[in-house]
Amino acid sequence: MTIRPLYISPMGRGGVDFGIQNIARAVRLAGLRPELLRLPEVYNFLPALIPKGMPADWWRGFDLVQGRSRVAFSFKATGLPVVTTVHHLTTDPDLQPYSSLAQRLFYRLVESRYDGLSVAYADAVVCVSRFTQRQVEQTYGRADSVLIFDGIDTTVFTPTPNLVRRDDGLPPAPGRVRLLFVGNRTRRKGFDLLPQIMAHLPEDYVLYYTGGFQGNEMRPPHPRMVNIGSPDRAGLVAAYQSCDMLLFPSRLEGFGIAPAEALACGRPVVTTNAGALPEVVDEGQSGFLVARDDVAAYAAKVRILGEDSALRRRFAEFGREKVVANFGYDQLGQGFRALYARLVGR
Repeated sequence: MTIRPLYISPMGRGGVDFGIQNIARAVRLAGLRPELLRLPEVYNFLPALIPKGMPADWWRGFDLVQGRSRVAFSFKATGLPVVTTVHHLTTDPDLQPYSSLAQRLFYRLVESRYDGLSVAYADAVVCVSRFTQRQVEQTYGRADSVLIFDGIDTTVFTPTPNLVRRDDGLPPAPGRVRLLFVGNRTRRKGFDLLPQIMAHLPEDYVLYYTGGFQGNEMRPPHPRMVNIGSPDRAGLVAAYQSCDMLLFPSRLEGFGIAPAEALACGRPVVTTNAGALPEVVDEGQSGFLVARDDVAAYAAKVRILGEDSALRRRFAEFGREKVVANFGYDQLGQGFRALYARLVGR
């Protein structure tokens, strides 16, 4: 009989939301019969109410139930094996300087409790990177977590033939070298650094950036920055294929979905030597890793890649090969399939 996992995921506004969708797609390709149940966003903040908002016996017919660490503790009463995924811990001290007072209070007083309960109660804790594994052990003392890297569909996120840059996936703008930033416009993602980096770059460099998921629309903060809104998956692939590199000055990542997607599309990455990003981007092989907040260094590395098409191609080829081997749907689906089989005894 095929294993049937149930995924519970309140609507989100970032990479974690895409992560659960990738898991569902990958395990289906691995031969399982998953179901993804999306809930209103409010349950991200009040996860204990999830069982009360569900129909009676909502877990019947499934073999296990899974959710991110902010909500998974509320599934324990089902009696099914509970799996939680930890993408990153917001209690990380490195994140605090880049969070608002309200965010810090919520992280410390509320979310850390949710994470701790889920990590303690879950039958299996899955971490999306070695960095996150270390955080879980150091913060909550759980040393038996399972490493299953975040995964992306490398049959969708693909390079162009011969790695030739497309010209139809981004709005027209003057610029010889095209940079792309993908992510929310937050300080954690380093969005505030982008105008400063652009000020260090030549006039023929242009930066396209996504509008993010948090609705804070604004005028571009630099004259050579172009807002491309929130593209769907096909539009995002086209954007990657139409740029020369990804500029991603994030201050902290539990994995790094955008860099993995860019590499899968054959685009090198300039990012930060922090969090799990060095697990995705290899210094001097698929991109450059820069010290956090070092604006001049980001600009210098961008210029090196911008002026050397042969280096971009070499980085792109290495990066694509690594992502396919380590971060595709095969490792994601098979990793969860093996874990589920152990939990349900099949």
